Amino acid sequence: MKKYKYGNLEFSCSLSELNRGFSWAKEQALAYVHDGEDPVGLWYEAALPARDAFCMRDTAHHAQGAAALGLSAHTKNMLYRFAESISEEKDWCGWWEITKAGEPCPDDYDSDGDFWYNFPGSFEVIAACWQEYLRTGDRDFITDPVFSRYYELTCTRLVEYWDKDGDGLLEHYPEYGRRGLASYNEGDTAILTAGDMLASQWAAYGAYSEILERQGKEAKAAAYRQKQEVLKQKYLTEWYDEKEGRFYGAVLQDGSFYQGYYKEGNFLPIYFGILDGEGLLERAYEQLVKNPPENVEGMSYMPQIFYACGDEKRGLEALKKLGDPNLPRREYPEVSFAYIGAVAGCVMGIEAAEGTIVTKSGIPEGETAEIRKLPVFGGTICVKQEGKTGSVFRNETGSTQIWKAVFEGECREMYLDGRKAAFENGRDSAGKPISFLFTEVMPMQEIKIQAVRWEK
Repeated sequence: MKKYKYGNLEFSCSLSELNRGFSWAKEQALAYVHDGEDPVGLWYEAALPARDAFCMRDTAHHAQGAAALGLSAHTKNMLYRFAESISEEKDWCGWWEITKAGEPCPDDYDSDGDFWYNFPGSFEVIAACWQEYLRTGDRDFITDPVFSRYYELTCTRLVEYWDKDGDGLLEHYPEYGRRGLASYNEGDTAILTAGDMLASQWAAYGAYSEILERQGKEAKAAAYRQKQEVLKQKYLTEWYDEKEGRFYGAVLQDGSFYQGYYKEGNFLPIYFGILDGEGLLERAYEQLVKNPPENVEGMSYMPQIFYACGDEKRGLEALKKLGDPNLPRREYPEVSFAYIGAVAGCVMGIEAAEGTIVTKSGIPEGETAEIRKLPVFGGTICVKQEGKTGSVFRNETGSTQIWKAVFEGECREMYLDGRKAAFENGRDSAGKPISFLFTEVMPMQEIKIQAVRWEK
């Protein structure tokens, strides 16, 4: 009998392939969950199966799906273990991969002077902590001294030590060996730095600035927002090949840009959001479509990336592919957790952020989808999407929630439980027009919003 309440999430959809995929993904992901019987405490597998371990990159990517399954306490403990592992002896790195015994994984670690480490992981842990705060409202991510120390040391001492040329980015030199790789792309470790290195650092600076603001450190928060903007402008200008209309994915040891498509170095900047709202997002997306990932690790990001780029059709296709029983290595933990995360965050379009719950349909017109018992803010919610114009929200938490219902395109009218309601227009992260409405939803109240779009 499990000690913790989780795994009650339910989902149903008129698209039968998604139902089958969800059932498999939920069962598979829950099979990797451990309830505190090990020295490390609460954890789930987020590394190669049979290692009995979790690594930085996988944990950060698992987190959205884990939250939907009610595993936020597990994720928090895992992130905490990474945070407490940072040390001067490791030159301000942490442990890349931690075992169920609460120790560095022997496959990756021999000593503090010899261990495997991908630099983007240091930064993605910060971004993941911020996202967990937004999903749960748990202020330990803001105030806990272990987390705060990790954020501070990563954004200062780690950068100061490993940025040898002073350009603000961490570099990898051949003499480092496996200790300090500049990308999640492990196929070619000879590069100096990579696009996912820059974008993960950009995401961390943004997350840290938000955390600092909530700590009451406004001046310091502003400084990190400026650092974040500097990195973004560097990526938009120096890393973009105007002549070829494409982004570079990596820098070689001689300082020149790698001319091919550098996989994670190219598609993870989209995932991290550095191109949100930018006209060049379309160029980066076109590159990805021409160069799809070949392994399940890369494929597991695709539903989220396609949806973020406004390509629902490819997003659904990518999700169905992850759920295909014939997919090689489908049992890799990241696949099932990413599948659950994409169902909640893409198909249902649910996002929680400090007391506001956002929904946006990610299913085609004429289809329906419903998610039930989704954990959020200490309780659960139920959301139903009816094509592109109808959304139903049931608040099963113990407090009033703010619901932001988002619909594609510019709407002519919106109705809240049959009554005409005021709404606003805007644009999403892909720059496409949207209409949205805010409303309060009382505990145990169910509300339906119907949108009427302009006739084409």
